[in-house]
Amino acid sequence: MNYRILNIVLFLYVCVGLPAQNPEKPRRVAGPVIGAVTRTSAKIWICYRGHGDNIIMLYDTTDKTYHYATRLEKINDRKGNFAMNMTFSNLCPGHVYKVHYNTDPLLPRPRCIFKTQEDTPVYDFRFLTGSCNYMSPGIGRVVFPGLSIRIFYAMKRKRADFMVWLGDNVYYMFRDYRGFDNMFARQLKIRDRFFALSDFMNGIANYSIWDDHDYGWNDADKDFPYKEDALKIFKGFWPNDYSGQDTFPGTYFTFRYYDAEFFMTDNRWYLDPEGDTNGAYLGSQQLTWLQKKLAASDATFKFICSGSQVLSDAWFDDSYAKYSAERNRLLNFIADSNITGVIFLSGDKHFTELSKQMWKGYPFYDFTCSPLTSPVLPTKNLKGFINSYSIRSTVLYRKNFGMLHITGPPEDRKCVIEVFKKSGKKAWEYVISARDIKRGE
Repeated sequence: MNYRILNIVLFLYVCVGLPAQNPEKPRRVAGPVIGAVTRTSAKIWICYRGHGDNIIMLYDTTDKTYHYATRLEKINDRKGNFAMNMTFSNLCPGHVYKVHYNTDPLLPRPRCIFKTQEDTPVYDFRFLTGSCNYMSPGIGRVVFPGLSIRIFYAMKRKRADFMVWLGDNVYYMFRDYRGFDNMFARQLKIRDRFFALSDFMNGIANYSIWDDHDYGWNDADKDFPYKEDALKIFKGFWPNDYSGQDTFPGTYFTFRYYDAEFFMTDNRWYLDPEGDTNGAYLGSQQLTWLQKKLAASDATFKFICSGSQVLSDAWFDDSYAKYSAERNRLLNFIADSNITGVIFLSGDKHFTELSKQMWKGYPFYDFTCSPLTSPVLPTKNLKGFINSYSIRSTVLYRKNFGMLHITGPPEDRKCVIEVFKKSGKKAWEYVISARDIKRGE
C-alpha cells in the first residue's frame, strides 16, 4: 500500500471529516464584530453554523476570569447560518477583554480585543466616522472597492476608541433588497469576503445607523415593501444597544461615551416621499423621542447622527432641508431650549464638508463625511451641491474618513475634527469649542 496516499487520506479526514462529525462544535462563518461597549457591558456579533450559543466567551486579561453571554439574540437564513448578537454584562471598567472561541482548534480564530470605558465621567477619547462603503463581493471586487479597501488599514492604524457608521454601510444592489434571505446573504458576504473590513471591525467598537442602501433601493422611503425584513436584518447584523427604544419601531438609539452622547436617528422608516416640505423625515414619534432625549442629556457634546445632510440648502439628492417644516422644528427646539453642544454628523453625499449655520443665535455645525470606498461624486454633478453654509476650506472630493477627538479639561472641552484621505494622510483639521456651542446672549 502507498503510505504517502494513506497519510494524505488521514490528513484530510482530520481536517475535514472530524469537524463535520462533531455537531456540538460550531463553525465560525464571519465575525466577530465588536458592538456597543460601556463601563460594565459589551455586545459582540458573530455568524456561525452548527450549535453556537457559547461560540465565544470573554477573557478578562486583568482578573484572569471568563465571562459568558447573559443574553443572546439571533436570526438565521435557510442555509443554516446564524447571525447572533451576544450581550456580556457585569464587566469591569477599564479592563481589557479578549475574545476566546469555542470552536474546533483547526478552524481560524481572529484576534479580537477591546477595552471597557473607564469609571470616570470625563475622559479624552477619539472616534472614527464615515459613510458610503460600496463593496462588490463577486468578481467586481477588483474594481469595487479595489485598492480602496486599504482605507480600513489606514483607519485601524489611528487606534481610535470606536467607529460611527453614518449609513450606506453595505449597499444592497439589484436583488439584494428583495427579501430577508437576499439581504442576509449580502450582509454576510461583505463581512466574510473582505479581510481588511472584518479585521477593522473586530478591533474596534462599532455603532451604526442606516441610509437608503442599507434599507432598500435608492431613496427608499416608508413605503418600501420589504422594510420589516430590512429592520430584522439590520438589528441582527449590527450589535447596537437598542434597549432604550420606546414602543415604536425603527433603528434609532442613543449611547453615551464619557461626556459625549450620540443620538443615532432613523431617516428611512418614517420618511415620506419627496415633494411635500411638511412631510415626515424622522416622523413625529421619533422627533418627540429625540427632543426628550436631548432635553434630558447633560453631555458636553451631543452628536445627532443622520443618514442625510441637515443644514445644507442644496436642493439635490437627499437632505433634511427637503422636509423643512420638521427640520425647522428640531432646530427651533434646540435653539429655544439652548441645548448646548449639539453637532450633526451626516453622510450620503460622496464628498466631505463641514457646514455652519447660525439659527436664532445658535451656531449649528454639520460634519458630512463620505465616501469610504464608493465612487466620489462625479464632477458633472457638483453644480447641484451649492451649499450656502459650507466652510469651503473643508470640502473634499476624495475617498476619506473622519476622526474626532474629544479632549481638554472639564471646563474647556473641545471637539477636534480631522479628515484623512484613504492613505491615512491628513486633509484638514477644524476645532470646535464646547463653550461656543450655545445660543448667544
